[in-house]
Amino acid sequence: MNEITISLSDLGLMLLWVALLVLIFYLILVLKKFHETIKEVKQILSINKEHIEKTLTEMPSIAKNIDEITGEVSHDVKSVRDTIDIITEKSGSAAKSLEDTDSIIKGITSIIQMTLFIKNFWEKNFSKKKRVL
Repeated sequence: MNEITISLSDLGLMLLWVALLVLIFYLILVLKKFHETIKEVKQILSINKEHIEKTLTEMPSIAKNIDEITGEVSHDVKSVRDTIDIITEKSGSAAKSLEDTDSIIKGITSIIQMTLFIKNFWEKNFSKKKRVL
C-alpha cells in the first residue's frame, strides 16, 4: 500500500490556495457587477445628455439670480431691522410718556373730585331752598 503523508505546512498551503481561489472568484463577481453598474451609468448619461447640457448652460444664470435674490433679501432684512429698532425706540418713549401722563391724569382726577365735592357741599348747604306751596 502506498501511503500519502500530508504535513501541516502542506495542509496550510492548500488552505491558502483554496482561500486565494475563493478570493479571486469573489473579485471576479465584484468586477462583473461593477462593470454592469458602469454600463448603466453610461446609458443613463447618454439618455439624459441633452438635459444635463441644458442644465449646465443655465447654471450661470441660475447662480446670478440667486445672487440677486440674496442681495435683495439682505437689503430687505436690514430695512426691517432698522424699522424694528425704530418701533422699539418709539415704544419705549411712548411707555415713558404714558408714565408721565399717568401722574398728570391722577392730578387732574384729584382736582375734578375736589371740585365735585365742593359743588355738592355748596348745593347742600348754601343753595336757596325752594318753597313748596
